[in-house]
Amino acid sequence: MGGVIEGMPVKIMLKELRSAKGLSQNALARELEMSVNNIQKMEYQKAKSIPLETIERLCQVFNCEVGELLKIVPASEMEIGND
Repeated sequence: MGGVIEGMPVKIMLKELRSAKGLSQNALARELEMSVNNIQKMEYQKAKSIPLETIERLCQVFNCEVGELLKIVPASEMEIGND
């Protein structure tokens, strides 16, 4: 997500949640009625913003809380995650 909260990077855990549920990017895109490109941007931490409505829908799909979807992580982990 590339976002920052109080100087800390925020990572969206979409790939991990999607994989755990056994969904492909295509299946998730269909379920959310959005493009695969948008799913990929979120998974690769390239999305400039994610509407709250999308976060709510993701939490519904994965039956999770926002804190399970969005994690504050050290900048070094964000760099490793982008490889």
